[in-house]
Amino acid sequence: MARLSAAAALLGLTAVCASAAPWGSHNGEGDNGFKPWSFIHLGDPQIGFGNDGPANDTYRFQLAANESAFNWNVPFVVVAGDLTNDRTELQVQGYHEGAKQFAENRVEMHAVPGNHDVSNIDTLRSFWSNYSQADYYTFQHSHSRFFMLNSVTLISNRTDLAESHDAQWAWFEGELEKASHRDNAGPTFVVMHHPPFLVSEDEEDQYFNWPTAARQRLLGLIRKYNIHHILVGHRHETFTAAPTDNAFTIYAVAGTAKYFDDNGFGYRVFNVSSPDPVDGVKQDYVHLDLGGQVITHLRGRGLPNGCPDIFAHSHN
Repeated sequence: MARLSAAAALLGLTAVCASAAPWGSHNGEGDNGFKPWSFIHLGDPQIGFGNDGPANDTYRFQLAANESAFNWNVPFVVVAGDLTNDRTELQVQGYHEGAKQFAENRVEMHAVPGNHDVSNIDTLRSFWSNYSQADYYTFQHSHSRFFMLNSVTLISNRTDLAESHDAQWAWFEGELEKASHRDNAGPTFVVMHHPPFLVSEDEEDQYFNWPTAARQRLLGLIRKYNIHHILVGHRHETFTAAPTDNAFTIYAVAGTAKYFDDNGFGYRVFNVSSPDPVDGVKQDYVHLDLGGQVITHLRGRGLPNGCPDIFAHSHN
């Protein structure tokens, strides 16, 4: 794919900015002094995974940064893992170029690792050093709490990740309990790479979901603490999934490197209009503006090849 010119990108942004006020812009306050706000959910940047080279992966990531600021005026975005494909120096540099665009646009970026970022203790340490951030953490905006999880270490059975596995589970359970005692709490969001399930809560284990035992443990906590919104990547498809009791919704988005469905490149814009954990949250999927170009050669199907294995396997 030929990269769009800077002029074309700017013209596209100018046209959007000249339209009606973006959904993410709110000037008034609602009941109890609550001021509505918005944020963006991005899927895998995965620099180096797209068929047209890492430079174009970075370029689409930068387009998302511009749209986040100029089209939607959001204070921050959450990025659901797989920051690069192979963790090469060139790919990490490309990711940082995209992150710089968010920073220059004054949009905070909160990211978590995926299985292409972390697959063993050495790559976990590399993640800390390459991105100068924790692999799991929590933050608050307005009345809402965000739990940013490293789903790799939560589901992996590797012995070299056992300490991280146990520590994160203990931290998550403790932080959920503390958060449950907050006054004036609003919607809670969990952001991670792997979706707990794709279609059904009791589906069989596979590459794209959580193993059954870990899935049951996670979703038990999700229900116990009244969490309704789980934001993920990994599948390179844009879809939602919910259990039969509709206790929560899983929101997946493909990202800016490659997509495996017919929804193209895009992101979700979440609008939080009240502290109500269910009715106060709405979202829309928005296609990334590629200047009128229709990109079909980046579409892929099925199970990716050469993905890092995050599990230990017994040999009989």
